[in-house]
Amino acid sequence: MKKGTIRFIWSLVAILLLVFSQSTFAQEKFPTRPVTLIIPWAPGGGGSINAQILQPHMEKAIGSGVAIVNKTGGGGTIAWNFVANSAPDGYTVGIVNPSLVVTLYTTKTGVSYKRFDPIIYTVGVPAGVVVRADSPWKTFKELIDHAKANPGKMQMANSGHAAMYHIGIVGIEMATGVKFTHIPYKGSGPCVTALLGGHADASLIEISTLLPYVEAKKFRILAVSSATRNFAIPEVPTFKEYGFDLDVGTWYGYVVPKGTPKERIKILHDAFKVAMDSEEFKAFYKKQGGVVEYKDAEGLAAYLELQDKLWKKIIDFGEFKPIE
Repeated sequence: MKKGTIRFIWSLVAILLLVFSQSTFAQEKFPTRPVTLIIPWAPGGGGSINAQILQPHMEKAIGSGVAIVNKTGGGGTIAWNFVANSAPDGYTVGIVNPSLVVTLYTTKTGVSYKRFDPIIYTVGVPAGVVVRADSPWKTFKELIDHAKANPGKMQMANSGHAAMYHIGIVGIEMATGVKFTHIPYKGSGPCVTALLGGHADASLIEISTLLPYVEAKKFRILAVSSATRNFAIPEVPTFKEYGFDLDVGTWYGYVVPKGTPKERIKILHDAFKVAMDSEEFKAFYKKQGGVVEYKDAEGLAAYLELQDKLWKKIIDFGEFKPIE
């Protein structure tokens, strides 16, 4: 038998098995055991907190346990590959953020948002261009004008080479025509420390991290990445007001392995919706400057495509090369 024929037969078998498994899953009651939320980051981080607030409300809505498992490493790719390779039965759910889109182009791990079926988008937290309160730059325009007059001299702290906020800062370079000196740190926390210590001039960090320092009059936020001004800092202009649209803040959504039955995705979606409509969830993000914004499965799918185009454009501009 020719190799091509053998490959065709095995492909046909795989398709039939997938169709059969989906039909079987659809007929079974769901859920009959705990659903597991896979978190790619360490406990205490934004993704873990998002899941922890949703968890008890989901359990009530879904009538089953919801377990949270942190699978760290590889910038999220270990957890996302685990979810993508899990059985498409609705029992394994992954939380995702912009890094899911970024890793498609910056790593060779095979992670892609196209390997998942979306469930829901829960919240967005814009990023802010931040300087110390004693900085000479009072506005974003002043900072950019200074950077243009002194190419490569302004030091921008970022959350690690090819990390989301490093690429976001390159996006500012792309939009404004300036050139910064990029100083990588291991996350947003060390960037804050570097700014406080005078080891960097500015940075791009999620505003939930910055707000306590703004209230303490240690930092000044010059511009935010959201489409409209943020309710927590309404005096701060948006990138859009400065003439460019750069949606490089963070956000959290949930996905399941590709091929999960739509009936089960709907059950999960409805449980997440009940949880994100809770007063606890809304109150938490109000303190964080987070925008609780509902997007259903189709809305999240469309948003992932928009994010894909945006991040790829910046990555191509910055000539980032994929790493193992």
